[in-house]
Amino acid sequence: METFLDVLGQTLWVLMFVSPLITIPIAWKLLSDQRKIARIMIGLGLAIVFSFFFYFTSLEILFRNGMGPDSR
Repeated sequence: METFLDVLGQTLWVLMFVSPLITIPIAWKLLSDQRKIARIMIGLGLAIVFSFFFYFTSLEILFRNGMGPDSR
């Protein structure tokens, strides 16, 4: 289980940086009836939300046992 959580945390950390590259083109396609600036702003907004979600989730996984060596 520990290894799975470590891999998940690493994957979420990478997705934090990749999410704008994925989110903006998807928003561009799905919102084709909107103006260009609206599509870009909505795509950037979603990318920011996903990036923060991935960032905080990966930090929660990273610090799940606290910081520093185990005191037991």
